[in-house]
Amino acid sequence: MNEHLANEILSDLRNGNLIEYIVIKEEFPLFRDVLVKQEDKKAFRGIIVPGGGGNIKYFYQPGWTA
Repeated sequence: MNEHLANEILSDLRNGNLIEYIVIKEEFPLFRDVLVKQEDKKAFRGIIVPGGGGNIKYFYQPGWTA
């Protein structure tokens, strides 16, 4: 994972090219750094994958939070 790939993933989620993406625990710090710089960062929803060892599944859901 690098910053360019993280931006591509976020763009693909935003544009509907991806429905979900699982970020593995080791990639999370870099992915989060890129995510928090997004203007629509609150539209991305991350949930822990049960039994996933700390992996997080991300979705793009505008309006899910206030």
